[in-house]
Amino acid sequence: MTTDPFPPLPSRGPVAPWRGLSFKQAVATLVIALGLGAIGGAWDLVSDYHRLRAEVADGTAANLALVRGLAAEAAYLLNADLAREVVAGLAHDPLAAEIRLTDNFGGVLAEVTRPADKAALPELANRLFGDLSPAPLGLHAAGPAGAEVGRLDLRLDPGRLFNRYLDHVVANTVAGIANTVVLCLLVVTVFYILITKPLLRIIAALSRVDPARPGATPIPLPPRHRDDELGRLVTTANDLLAASQRDLDGRDAAEAELAALARDLERRVAERTAELEREKQGVELANTQLEKANRFISDGIRYASRIQTALLPDSAALEGLVEEIVIGWRPFDIVGGDYYWIGRFGDKAVIAVMDCTGHGVPGAFMTAVVSSILARILHHHGHDDPATILGLLDVLVRTALRQDRGDGPADDGLDAAICVLDPDRRRLSFAGANLPLTLWENGEIRSVRGDRRSLGYRESRPLPSFTTHEIDLQPDSVFYLYTDGVTDQIGGPHRLLFGRHRLQQALARCATLPLERQKDELLATLDQWRGDQPRRDDMTFVAFRPRRDDFPAEA
Repeated sequence: MTTDPFPPLPSRGPVAPWRGLSFKQAVATLVIALGLGAIGGAWDLVSDYHRLRAEVADGTAANLALVRGLAAEAAYLLNADLAREVVAGLAHDPLAAEIRLTDNFGGVLAEVTRPADKAALPELANRLFGDLSPAPLGLHAAGPAGAEVGRLDLRLDPGRLFNRYLDHVVANTVAGIANTVVLCLLVVTVFYILITKPLLRIIAALSRVDPARPGATPIPLPPRHRDDELGRLVTTANDLLAASQRDLDGRDAAEAELAALARDLERRVAERTAELEREKQGVELANTQLEKANRFISDGIRYASRIQTALLPDSAALEGLVEEIVIGWRPFDIVGGDYYWIGRFGDKAVIAVMDCTGHGVPGAFMTAVVSSILARILHHHGHDDPATILGLLDVLVRTALRQDRGDGPADDGLDAAICVLDPDRRRLSFAGANLPLTLWENGEIRSVRGDRRSLGYRESRPLPSFTTHEIDLQPDSVFYLYTDGVTDQIGGPHRLLFGRHRLQQALARCATLPLERQKDELLATLDQWRGDQPRRDDMTFVAFRPRRDDFPAEA
C-alpha cells in the first residue's frame, strides 16, 4: 500500500477579526496615539496649571495696586463709604472669596464674603491653589513719614480656581480622544486598502497551489503593486514555487539512485560486520591471554614482596641494646628499592638504611644484591667502623654488577647511612653516602651530613675512605635515619618538596614523645603535606633511642 507523498492541505477558515492585521494596526495606532496624547496632555496640564497661576497672581497684584491709594485714603480718613467702594470694586473678581479693609486700630471699615465653591477634590484644590492668596497689603498715609493707617486683606477661593482648571482639562481631554479615534479610523482604512486586502488575495492564491505540482499554478500579481513590497513578495513566492518544482523533479531521480546505494551499503555492512566479528574474537582471545599474563606477573611480584619482606631484619634483634626502635618502610610499588638492616654483634648494634637505584621490581633486585653483600661484609670483614663498611659495600656492589669494567651492562648503585652503637662507651659512630643522620639531644635537633658520594655506580668518583663521625650519647638522645623518599615528597600550597628543614621541624615538635607516636605523627604530617599528590619514591624511616640506664642517675 503506497502513501500519497502530497496529502491535501488542511482547509483554514478566515482569520478572526481580532487576529487580523487591521485590528492589530488599529490597536497599535490607538495605543501609540493615546500614549503620545497622554504625554502631550500631561505637558499641557502642567503648562496650563502654571499659566493659570501666573495669570491669577498677576491679575490680583494689578487689582491691589490699582486700589491701594483709595484704600489708604479710606483707612486714613476712616471713611466707610469710600472703603465699601474699594471693596466692591475688588469683589468684581469672581475668584475673590473674602475682601476686608481695616483701619490701624483693627476696626473693619468694609468687608465682602462669598461662599466657597464646592470642589470635586477639596484637598487637591487646596494643594494646587491654596497658596495663591496674596499676603495682607499694608496701607500707608501719604507723606514722608508714611505711617501705617490700615490693612487690606484679599483671599481667593481655591475651589473656584480648581473648577475653572478642571473644566479646561476636561475639554482638552475630550478633544484629544476624539482626534485620536478619527486618526485611528483613517489609518486602519488606508492600511486595509493598501496592504490587508491585497494580502488576502495572495493568501487565497497560495491556498490553491497543488503541493504535488507547485510550479503549475503561479500566484497572480496584485494590481498597482508590481514594484512595491507586495510585488516583491509575490515574485519571490513564484520563484520559490518554481524552485520547489525543480527540487521535486530532482528528488524523484535521487530517490532511485539512493535506493541503489542503500542496497549496496547493506551488502557492505554485512561484509564488514562479519569481518568485525572475526576481529572481536581475536581481541577477546588476546585479552584473555593478557589477563593471564598480568595475573601471572602480579602473583610473581606479590611473592617477591614476601621474599623481600623476609629479608628485612626484625627490630627485636636489638632488644637490650636500645630503649626504643621504630621502623617505617613503605615501598612505592608492591616491592621497592629501599632496604634497612639492624643487628647486634656482641655488645654493639649496627643500624643501616639504604636507597637502591629505582623502585618496584628493579629496585627489589638491587636490595637482594645489597642485602647479600652487606651480610657478608658484617660477618666476614668487620662491623666496628661504618666508614669501612661503606667502602667495602662500594667495591663489592660494583664488582657484583660488573660495573668495575668499562663494558659493564649496567650502572646501578645506592645511597646508604650506617650507624654503629656502642652502649658501653656511650658513643655512636656514623658514616653516610649521600644520606644524613638526624639527632635530637639537649633539647635541640641537628643533622650530620654524610659524604657526597653514592656507592657502586660506575661513574662514582673514588674516595680514599668515607668519613666516620663520632657522637657521644646523651640521656635524651634520639637518632633518625631516612631515605630521600621522605624529604622528596611534593605538596603544600605551592607544590614544593617537603625537604630536610621541614622534616627537622616536624621531628622537633614531637621529639619527646615515644618513638611509635613520633612515627605516626611524622607519617600523618607527610600525608597532609602531600594532599592529593601521589607519592614519588620508596620511603624508609628508622628512629632509635639508646638505653637511658647506661647513664648515671643525677644527684
